[in-house]
Amino acid sequence: MSTKKEPGSLIVHTLEKAWRDIRKRHPDVPGVIFIIGKGADGANVTWGHFHANQWLTENGRVHELFISGEALNREPEETMTTLLHEAAHGIGYERGVKNTSRRGQYHNQKFVQLAMELGLGWPDGRAPDTTRGFSAVTMKPETATRYASTIRALRAGRAAWRELVIAPADEAKPKSKNTKPKAACGCPDRYIWTAHRTLEEAPVICGECGAEFEMVA
Repeated sequence: MSTKKEPGSLIVHTLEKAWRDIRKRHPDVPGVIFIIGKGADGANVTWGHFHANQWLTENGRVHELFISGEALNREPEETMTTLLHEAAHGIGYERGVKNTSRRGQYHNQKFVQLAMELGLGWPDGRAPDTTRGFSAVTMKPETATRYASTIRALRAGRAAWRELVIAPADEAKPKSKNTKPKAACGCPDRYIWTAHRTLEEAPVICGECGAEFEMVA
């Protein structure tokens, strides 16, 4: 029997391990149930969100941690930053510290204090966002070093997940049956396929960069 995990369970398993690593260093961080879903809403993307007491289990209420599918395509260091960010919210809830306002949108200075406990920080001299406040905390270099093995696990888990759910490039796109020569302009990775005679009769201009298309090998 194959022991290979399905894509969904594989990435959840990886995230759960990272959360356990955080809790080992910070016992105040509560347990959660991970949920993965769509985080994009127009131009806005929610990378993660801590929902208190969302699940009713035999052992009582359990918190939920939502991680967006879009976040899985980010670098593992960014995913780890999201997890630590949400862990700060988790600690805030457990301690009764009000660290957001405006329906959870605006992150106040108390949130920064909680985030600092977990190895995140706010850049010196940077003004808070008018809508999100101090939400965009960043991971300190020493924190990245401390969680190096966790970040490597996130990287490996993401790579395996992407291998399972995203077809290789040569499989994802059907091979072109076009036998005409390829021509390129000044834009990266932008081509047309046309006959030599077409370009010889009159220049073909790219509407994006303004350069002429020329034949490539």
